[in-house]
Amino acid sequence: MKILVLNPNTSAAVTARIAAVVERFRRPETEVVVGQISHGPEALESSYDESLAVPHVLAAVANANLQRFDAVIIAAFCDPGLDAAREISGIPVFGLEETTCAVAMLLGNRFGILTEQPHKVAVKQQHIRKHGFDARFASVRPVGMGVQEIATDPERVARVGLEVARRMVEDDGAEVIVMGCASMAGHADDLERALQVPVLDPIAVTLKVVEALAELGVRHSKRGLYATPAPQQVK
Repeated sequence: MKILVLNPNTSAAVTARIAAVVERFRRPETEVVVGQISHGPEALESSYDESLAVPHVLAAVANANLQRFDAVIIAAFCDPGLDAAREISGIPVFGLEETTCAVAMLLGNRFGILTEQPHKVAVKQQHIRKHGFDARFASVRPVGMGVQEIATDPERVARVGLEVARRMVEDDGAEVIVMGCASMAGHADDLERALQVPVLDPIAVTLKVVEALAELGVRHSKRGLYATPAPQQVK
């Protein structure tokens, strides 16, 4: 089994954190290639950033099909270009946000998302509505840090993340916490011990889901939502 884990930004620090979690959790027999897009933003902190990254994500997904990977993980908690990637791909493509939130609903009645900055609260609320997860969603709260800062200041992430996540559990009724940024990779275990509720690292969770589904040979349906687009002439 061969899986591409693609960081859809150009930050080496974020890619290194992703790679560390992948190496810890992958099966010994699973070949995982961790990479990042070659051009684009260093962090995805807005819809504009995501739009700049998406063409490079789609190119990497197309190449993964040619290189005979079994699956692709788009390793950012905003799932940039996910629907388009599934349209053009003959192998399954998974995003961190959709996959981890779906798993969270298997583990408790309501889940909360720990996100980066205050403006991302509205973004995550919109994504939750898009996926139809509203009824099982407790809240989203920010740690007040950017993606690069989260990747390079783990001590502050651990301290502030615990304070914010505790409020989601005690005040908002969250029974499961989702780490809503790939840069937060590696912090879930400590938070879970402190909070005594499941805390999901989206890299680890998505990797294990993808390993299982790839082993089963599961593919995305091409019947409707992810139908292969007709060839287009670009002028």
